[in-house]
Amino acid sequence: MVDAFAEFVNNAKQEPPAHSLDQPVATWTERELLDGEQVEAGVAILRTRGCYWSIREGCAMCGYFNDTVPGGVSTEALLAQWAQVIPHLTGKRYAKIYTSGSFLDPTEVPLDFAIQAMAEMHAAGVEKVLVESLPEFVHARHMDYGAAPALEVAIGLESATPLVLDKCVNKRMKWDGFMRSCANARDAGASVKAYVLLKPPFLNEAQAIDDAVTSVERAAPHVDKISINPVNVQRNTVVERLWKRGEWSAPWLWSVAEVLRRTADCDVRVYSDPTGGGTQRGAHNCGTCDQALLDGLTTHRLGGEIPVAVCDCRGRWEALLAQGEVRRDGAEPHGYRRGFRAGRGF
Repeated sequence: MVDAFAEFVNNAKQEPPAHSLDQPVATWTERELLDGEQVEAGVAILRTRGCYWSIREGCAMCGYFNDTVPGGVSTEALLAQWAQVIPHLTGKRYAKIYTSGSFLDPTEVPLDFAIQAMAEMHAAGVEKVLVESLPEFVHARHMDYGAAPALEVAIGLESATPLVLDKCVNKRMKWDGFMRSCANARDAGASVKAYVLLKPPFLNEAQAIDDAVTSVERAAPHVDKISINPVNVQRNTVVERLWKRGEWSAPWLWSVAEVLRRTADCDVRVYSDPTGGGTQRGAHNCGTCDQALLDGLTTHRLGGEIPVAVCDCRGRWEALLAQGEVRRDGAEPHGYRRGFRAGRGF
């Protein structure tokens, strides 16, 4: 039986538009750390059926299904996409291969294709490759590739708080399952990266910071690095509906920096690269200090110090945190971050 929140998640979704099956979603390069050294990483998103959980219900914030193909993509089509991806990875020591789902799910990414892709990356000089997966697919039999780069498996923990995971994210993952998947990955010789959300729906700013910090502290002993993912507004999601109705606001960049500050003593690397940062749909401040903080986050992600900045809007952020006991959700008055410079609106 689907509960009311799951139904809300499903109702927010729409059928993805038609896509070309032999074209990857996107490719690009970005700077990344590999064994403490800055390198240029090759990144690709393959177009697949997408996440099986999104097909069943889905997570409140995730709109990656918009890039998927209902019914799936054949191995032949995946190979046609890969033929365009592999030249982009040649000469790169680090690669990130995304699928808007789980690379380790053999019903989404056939194992014979994965084996060939890994072998070609290995031959092209890729030393490490990152793939994403739901925890239920992290098994040695799904990572038996033969000749392959070192494997890094990224798992969306989102939150270590069961109530937040169930009622704010709509993800049916148990803590024991997360720990088991981390152990399975490490037993297979892979390293583990965890994603932790900042400000899923129905948490105010102060609650969101506390939950992210707690989740990092619980996850740290089981993983090798942690990415703080500020929730952003993706199309056809519950978050987008709440945002349009003025019932949720994207997290502040000050909040991202605060989570990093409070987790700086963790034994693993904790960093953030906010999607849509500095826009109304992504983590942002007043607009004046956003770029300085985003640049600082990039520097920190590549081994630098936690970003700092000076701006009048920090006082408004601190006042918002102080109201944490009385604010019931994650919304705030329109124009608050800018000090109502364009007029006061609610």
